Amino acid sequence: MRVLFASSEVNPYMKVGGLADVAGSLPAFLAEAGCDVHLVMPKYETAKWNGLSFQEWGSVYPPMGYGREEGQVYSSRISKNLMLYAVRNGAYFARERPYDFPDDMRRFMFFAKACYELARALDVDTVHANDWHTGLLPVFCRVYGCPNDPGTVITIHNLAFQGEGGWDDFLYSSLPWETFVPGGAEYYGKFNILKAATMYADRITTVSPTYSREIQTPEFGMGLDSVLAGRRDAIRGILNGIDYNEWNPMTDALITSNYDVESLGKRMENKRSLVARFGLDWRPEVPVFGFVGRLFEQKGVDILIEATKRLVEQDVQIVILGTGSARYEEALRNLSHAHPGKVGAKLAFSNLLAHEIYAGADFFLMPSKFEPCGLGQLIAMRYGAIPIVRAVGGLRDTVTEPVTGFVFWEYSARELHAAMERALAVYHDPEAYLAMRVRCMTADYSWGRSRDEYVSLYRQIAPGR
Repeated sequence: MRVLFASSEVNPYMKVGGLADVAGSLPAFLAEAGCDVHLVMPKYETAKWNGLSFQEWGSVYPPMGYGREEGQVYSSRISKNLMLYAVRNGAYFARERPYDFPDDMRRFMFFAKACYELARALDVDTVHANDWHTGLLPVFCRVYGCPNDPGTVITIHNLAFQGEGGWDDFLYSSLPWETFVPGGAEYYGKFNILKAATMYADRITTVSPTYSREIQTPEFGMGLDSVLAGRRDAIRGILNGIDYNEWNPMTDALITSNYDVESLGKRMENKRSLVARFGLDWRPEVPVFGFVGRLFEQKGVDILIEATKRLVEQDVQIVILGTGSARYEEALRNLSHAHPGKVGAKLAFSNLLAHEIYAGADFFLMPSKFEPCGLGQLIAMRYGAIPIVRAVGGLRDTVTEPVTGFVFWEYSARELHAAMERALAVYHDPEAYLAMRVRCMTADYSWGRSRDEYVSLYRQIAPGR
């Protein structure tokens, strides 16, 4: 099974969000399962290639509007069955960051069409696109054809980002005008790349079973709910996993003391280090609640702040790590200043501190307004930080109360606070708390199960199916 897997970011070379984690892990696990995987990403000037040795593969010349533009392609062998391709174009990818430019539509249309040219050259069985940035890939395969007639998949990691533009952007797509219709790339008079991808791909996957159902509803469908509901038979939710080699408290070099489920006593040293990092009082018997994430409404930061104001009346400590909205950052500064020794906030992104929170906190907070999958709760469970989550998306699929955490449904500070109170009750029952922690640490959310589901899906849509 020869697979072309296209992503705008791949960990560890370029990472902005969870897409990079998936693209950095799933292809490797597919390769281990025997798939011949061709992973494609842009050759960003700011990428960290970590000493990779690239060879010149050749050039591709995707159509852009009324002409063609060159993309130089470089390849590097990652493992026996995994080849990485990086597409270079100085005008599009020699910038200080990967996203948030006025011409993002054209930049990633170019990249997606470069991926299409690679798919033609590599004679693949399956083409797997991810989010709107590579959404034109399955569209081109259907509209213009591709040698070997590969099956096509589009994975929606976050429906909030759709790649929407005007008719001038559509001109640069190089698609025929007959595709600019409600049954194709047009959506309320605009050009919508992700919508087009969902109309033309053989299969649509999301990153959790619950999210696959949510996106077909007005509450979570971001305007595309009716479109997606019309293709419900093609949609499948496959839960993301985490790389257990990368996320392993027994070998993690970024934490103070390594441990596993058989040596949980060593975990206390990580808790001591964590509270010291955040300038809190060291009181080993006091429960520590942790949060790692972007400080935006999607992540539930507004209700987190309000629930924290209520909870600090009790004997608890709370550590918060992240950057984002200026108003949330200011509110967290004020909260930590009002409760020294009890609330610590680091308004930055730090991989080191994130690891320390996973390894040292007693509870991990994810009160998201929506969450397609979420990796934080999976990592937290692996490290023994019991998750407290809202029942949305992948959080609902992975955390079960009272087995592996605490769950609330209504998006409100009151309900989050109630869940935290239930967590405190279990914390003060050492036997029940230890049993829950052990269940979290021994749950299996590795990529193995998810990989097998993708392989099965690929076989359903590959040539000769």
